Amino acid sequence: MDCVNSVNQLVNVVAYYFRGLTQPECYPKRMEYNNQIVTFDETGSRRTSLKGRRLVHVFDMTDGQADYRLEFNAETLSWALVSINSSRSDSAGITAKVRLATVNSLA
Repeated sequence: MDCVNSVNQLVNVVAYYFRGLTQPECYPKRMEYNNQIVTFDETGSRRTSLKGRRLVHVFDMTDGQADYRLEFNAETLSWALVSINSSRSDSAGITAKVRLATVNSLA
């Protein structure tokens, strides 16, 4: 069973990657959240939506252990972590934990 935690908190996206040749699209690669670094696999999905009059880019990303929904506000140029789905099953059916590395351990 999935365990989706609503977060709705501003975060720093500190690295990006691009996909597509003719019209490259930007995706988050690494974010800082709660003094930790989360590195995403390059398998995310992206869509745009309107919140009132604001254009928001919605990203569904994974680090292989958990799923993350982020929103990029094109008006304020800010990132928000909307939710974390911290229950993923591997091929053996074992629930995986969210894998996060502390910012200090990367220094």
